[in-house]
Amino acid sequence: MQRLHIPRRIVPELALLAASVLWGASFLATKIGMEFTGPLGFVALRYLMATVAFALVLPRATRGIGATEMVAGIVVAATACIAYGAQAYALQTTDTGRVAFLSALYVPLVPVLQLLFFRQRAAAGIWIGVVLACLGVAIMSGLSPADITLSYGDTLSIVGAVAIAVEVVILGYYVRRADPLRIAFVMMVTTTLLCAAFALATGEPMPVASPTLFWVVVGYGIATAYIQFAMSWAQARVDSSRAAIIYALEPVFGGLFGYAAGEIFGLSDVVGALVILAGVIIASLPRLVDRLLMRRPVRTPVRLADRPMTDTSP
Repeated sequence: MQRLHIPRRIVPELALLAASVLWGASFLATKIGMEFTGPLGFVALRYLMATVAFALVLPRATRGIGATEMVAGIVVAATACIAYGAQAYALQTTDTGRVAFLSALYVPLVPVLQLLFFRQRAAAGIWIGVVLACLGVAIMSGLSPADITLSYGDTLSIVGAVAIAVEVVILGYYVRRADPLRIAFVMMVTTTLLCAAFALATGEPMPVASPTLFWVVVGYGIATAYIQFAMSWAQARVDSSRAAIIYALEPVFGGLFGYAAGEIFGLSDVVGALVILAGVIIASLPRLVDRLLMRRPVRTPVRLADRPMTDTSP
């Protein structure tokens, strides 16, 4: 039987795609988990489980942490707490599909932030993909110029989107300057501590012991460990703008999981999902788009495809 060959250059992008699937499922998992604990408490529990899983699978990533990895992990954790905390609170009053769609508005923010902070110009294909992704999210969420009234849950979702955009840009900056796996470990530990502290400070009720909560935390915690690994490892090899476009598939999967749980997934959701998918495909072929537009290709940051990963042996 002929062996399936996957080109090495697309492996990081496939890793990010898998993370997007799990990220899409996270909205439903969070909503289920919050039946037994508060929003920040649930984020703390899943990141605690993620930290344990990460340390067991990648023990060497927990040692030899330098100053740069420590600073990067703490800064990324601060943005993650804002992002995932806002999403969790939004899910208390808003459908999982809508929160997922609005949260994906961070996609067009990533290249804008890169341009503002690092003067990093994106290829034409990236910008076309950004526009399509933003349009797809707008179609799926039902936003229109005639109806721009946002609910409390919508506002929190957008706050989370801004925080995620900052997280993606910061992570993309640091993973090229330090060990990405050690950054991920510091980020998970710090997120656990910050969310637990804020949960106690705001008077959230203690988690209610339940088999459902236990398995949701275990499953989602392991998925979170993989997501943080994929974001840190793959973003050292994929430009942040391109990574953000792949992440834009998150609301598509979020909507599908919500539909499986009984939420409405109508024509606008299908059309929006197809528009986002078109944006992902176009953004994945920036050089081809530049040639079609008869432009000189924009240089993208050098991928660290040959950079050695942290030793994962025990």
